[in-house]
Amino acid sequence: MKLLKLKFNFNVKPLLNYILIIVVTALFLASIFIALPLTEKYVSKTNYNLNLKDNTYWSQEFIVSTENTETKALNDLRNIFYKRLKGFGVEEVSTYIDNDKIRINVTTSKDKDLVKELISNKFDVKVVTRKSDVNFDDSENTYAYMLGTNYDNTEWDRSDFRNVYITKLRTSSGTYANFAIFKLWPAGEVKFNKFLLQYNGQSIGVDIDGFVTPHVVDATSKVFAIPISTEDAQQLKVMSLLYNSGVVGTNFKIDSQTDLTVNVPTVNYIQITLGILVALVVLYLYLFISKTTSPDVLLKSLLATTLTISIYLASLKIFQIPVDPFLLSIEAILAIAVTRIIAEGKDSVFYIELFLLIVLASTIFLGNGFVSIIAQDMLIITALAKLCLVISAWYINKVKKI
Repeated sequence: MKLLKLKFNFNVKPLLNYILIIVVTALFLASIFIALPLTEKYVSKTNYNLNLKDNTYWSQEFIVSTENTETKALNDLRNIFYKRLKGFGVEEVSTYIDNDKIRINVTTSKDKDLVKELISNKFDVKVVTRKSDVNFDDSENTYAYMLGTNYDNTEWDRSDFRNVYITKLRTSSGTYANFAIFKLWPAGEVKFNKFLLQYNGQSIGVDIDGFVTPHVVDATSKVFAIPISTEDAQQLKVMSLLYNSGVVGTNFKIDSQTDLTVNVPTVNYIQITLGILVALVVLYLYLFISKTTSPDVLLKSLLATTLTISIYLASLKIFQIPVDPFLLSIEAILAIAVTRIIAEGKDSVFYIELFLLIVLASTIFLGNGFVSIIAQDMLIITALAKLCLVISAWYINKVKKI
């Protein structure tokens, strides 16, 4: 008796394609839903509000006087202040010289104390050695090791180091802590290593504005690093800027600090969002009716534009990134234009993207205030638009095959 053999000819690939399309579609719809205004009214467990900066802005004018009032010294210090504040992300900053004093106007949502640190600290960095006549083990003077007056200066200061890099390193106890790593100019490495070898096993220090952080020399170590006590990300950013924004060549002090009227545009985020949605629909209806673009390119461009704006807004909401609503409206309009330009670029798309990259990068480094912030955001949005165009083309192709 022969057994009947049943053969199943079941192709699993179409089923997997269906499942993949369903999952991707769900992700698309989720990002759009989160990006829409008032999502938080329908989702109670998670905060999907935009973290708006409208009520966190403050504005002040700082007047700084210096010991050295020569034009070059004033300009050098003014440039250092500007570099520090811009690097910290201060939205609006202007610095100028008036009657041998530096005036600094800031309008920002950043922490007041941290902004003032960037303006008030000279951050004069010197490598120092212990004075022989000071008792650092005196129980009645437990802070002797911190005072710069208890140390002798050496020939090494901040100008001898290329930069100071702040990162986490493993400590002797096996845990990780933040350290400032001093990277030498290549020409001084041999001489500095000889200096360290001279004090191998002894405690020297790094003096910053009269306060010393001790450092026990290990001449076999490949890095010269001192510990940093804070774990706060913003404070670490401030320290990095103070270390790396330039060497201040003159003593200075803040003479006055005056509140100014905050002048930042405000808009209704919900109305702007709805207005952009209506404009997007009207624009693509016009392009479809006028037949200036092929339906395939138009569909891909529309889907990519919707995804770009939705994913960007959803990311801002999920990660609670502080934003300016009036900037979002500008960025959304630019995102629509950039996506259309890249989608229509075809053979010239490489040159278009290169041109956009050059323009945005130049604006970030040379621009000021909100213009620079828009350029930074548009760099991210442009990359996201490019990715969404690829995803949209793949998605449309998959749907057509089903």
